[in-house]
Order: sequence, then C-alpha cells, then structure tokens
Amino acid sequence: MKTIATTERIERRANEIGKNNMKKALIIASTAGFVRAFLMHDIEMLQNRGFEVHCATNSDGMVMFDPKSFFSEKGVLLHQIDFSSTSPLSRSTMEAMKQLKQLKKEHKFQFVHCHTPIVGAVVRYLFRKDRKKGCVVAYTSHGLAYTKNSGFKSHAKYESVERICAHWCDAIITINQEDYDTVKKYSCPHKYHINGVGIDVSKYRNVDVDRTEYRRSIGVSEQDIMVLSVGELSKRKNQQIIIRALAELSNPRYVFVICGKAMSGKGTYNELVELSKSLGVRTIFLGFRKDIPEITHCAEMLVIPSTREGLGLAGVQALAAGVPVIGSRVQGIKDYVIDGETGYLCDANSPDEFAEKIKILSDSSEADRMRQNCMRKAEEFDQKVSFSQMERIYSDLLGEKNVEY
Repeated sequence: MKTIATTERIERRANEIGKNNMKKALIIASTAGFVRAFLMHDIEMLQNRGFEVHCATNSDGMVMFDPKSFFSEKGVLLHQIDFSSTSPLSRSTMEAMKQLKQLKKEHKFQFVHCHTPIVGAVVRYLFRKDRKKGCVVAYTSHGLAYTKNSGFKSHAKYESVERICAHWCDAIITINQEDYDTVKKYSCPHKYHINGVGIDVSKYRNVDVDRTEYRRSIGVSEQDIMVLSVGELSKRKNQQIIIRALAELSNPRYVFVICGKAMSGKGTYNELVELSKSLGVRTIFLGFRKDIPEITHCAEMLVIPSTREGLGLAGVQALAAGVPVIGSRVQGIKDYVIDGETGYLCDANSPDEFAEKIKILSDSSEADRMRQNCMRKAEEFDQKVSFSQMERIYSDLLGEKNVEY
C-alpha cells in the first residue's frame, strides 16, 4: 500500500508534468498599459482555449496601476522586458532582445502574438525559426508606421522593414482598410482585417450629464463653440493645425479643448501653448482625464488631425456619443469619418480645410443632421464586433474546426 507521503509525491509530480505540458502562449507589447487597455480579451480567449498565458512587456515608466498585482489576479505570468516604444536602434532595444532570448530558452511557446511596430519587428525576427518547430507567430499592426502620404524616405524605410518581417510570421492583423490593402501584398500566409480593438459603444452613448454645468466646470460657457481633441500631445497628433485653423476663423466663441498627456522630450505642450497665445486662440489643456464620455457630450465636434492614425478610438467614441468628427484623410480615420454623413475629412496639413469644416459644423442644425448617422456608424466598431472577429482569427490560426462563436 502506498504511504500518504508517496501518494502526495506522485500527485505533485503529476501536477508538475501537467504544468510542463500545458500549452503556452505569449502576448508581447511595448507597455503594460497597452496590454491592459487593449489586449485583455485576447488573453481571456487564449486562457479559455487551455493556454497558460505569459505577457512580455515594459512595466516600468508611466504606468498608473500595479502591473504585477493586476496580471497575477488575471492568471497571467508577467515578464519585464525593457522595450523602447520610440527608438528601434537603442541600448534598451538591444537589452530587450537579450531578455526575450532568455525567455525563449525558459519556455516553449506554441503561440506568440506581438503588437506595436518596434516590438513586432524584434519579436518576429527572434521567433522566426521557432515557426519550424510548430510555434504560430501573429502580429497585429495598430497602424503601419507609413501611409500613402508619407515621404519617399520614410515610406521606403518602414515598408522595407514590414515586407521583410512579413516573411517571419504566420499572420498579420490590421485594424483599418488602408493598412489591410497594403499588407495583402506581403508574403505572409494569413492576412486579416478587424474593426479596431473595439469600444463599449453604450459607455459613450448612454451618458447622463448636465451639459451646461459640466461645460462650466471645464471652463466652457454655453455660448462657446467647443472643439474637442482627445489624445496625447505629440507631433503625430498634429493639434497645432487646429489652432491655426481656429485663428483663421477669428471668432472668440471658439474654444479648443485638449484632453491628453504631454509626451516627454518633445516640447509639444509648450509649443501649443505659445502658438495659441501668439495666434489669439483660446485653448484649454485638461491633461489626462477619466471622464472622456462626459466631456465628449459637451462638445460641438471632435477633431482628429493626425498625420497617421491606425484607427483613432477617440473618433469612434465621439461618434458613439452622436458627436460628428473632423479628421485627417489618413488610414483608419477614413473608415468611420464619412464626408457629409458622420463628419468631414481634410488634408492633415491644411488649416484652411479644417477651418472650413469647423465653420460648417458650428451650425447646430448640421451637427444634429449627422447625429443618428454617427451613432449608427459607431456600432460597426463596438467591442462585440471586434471580439467576434478575433475569436474567428484565433480559431483559424490554432487549427480549430467547426467552432461557432
């Protein structure tokens, strides 16, 4: 008869064997905040498929939560990787490659899903040989680093990298139609398009707010025409073009409200402050906010003048609130800003065009005419849609047959 001690050892060994044989998936992105904001449903889908999910990301820096506790509670094994989100050829990127190589040695992953440009290039390179051993490698582009409007040097450089890296993965997933049309030409077995990472449409549609009082609380009167921008203060977000457009309109009723954190080292905040002062444009900087649904309902319009934009969730969120959007004619913005129906598209470098469209939407009857169109369009980007699309993609890549969701 086996002793209790012997039985316990057998059970413990069986558990160890089971754990070692468990399928392992690796989710990789530049920052822990990105994973928490956009990839938790992906993690849940993999866990539901029996995977032990690991997450490799940079948890240091501007993180407004405790990554270790958060991911531990979600049953995710967190690995610190010193990714740089801004510089591909840097000491931190070289260190990140060493850390990932060590992680590869310690774990045999059957599925790897990487996100964001620098991470996507590094990971696809490092795992290129693992595919021959049965590892499936997928890359989601949240906006290619080049567009149809990019300069020749920028276009040639970034496209060359993407074309090469496409050989090193099994799937590329895009979140806008322009990028999908581009990657269809690449040598990668599977190319997919999803309707963004998904938003909770009801969160922005069903907002109970005293508009007059809320506007007053952020420094906007009922007589003002509030032009809203939501997003980081950066060169790519191009907020300066709106300041120039409002200066052309020369109407004291306009107030430009910007919600978003200033990116370090770029001096963008100071530049926007000085530009607003020099051109006489009233600009309110609200910084990072958690009440974006309420603030959005206070605006006459939202502007998204980015020089490139994978999708631009703020634009879709505005539509869900019934607020029309004026955006640049680039990448994902074109997927939901329909000229004359949900807003207007402009040349990202033309303050004249933005001024013209801002003036049109200053007429409340024009905005009211678009309201239902805006809310209907937002439904296409609801998280139920994108989650369902990712379910089908994971089923396809993982070889599941006859699975319905």
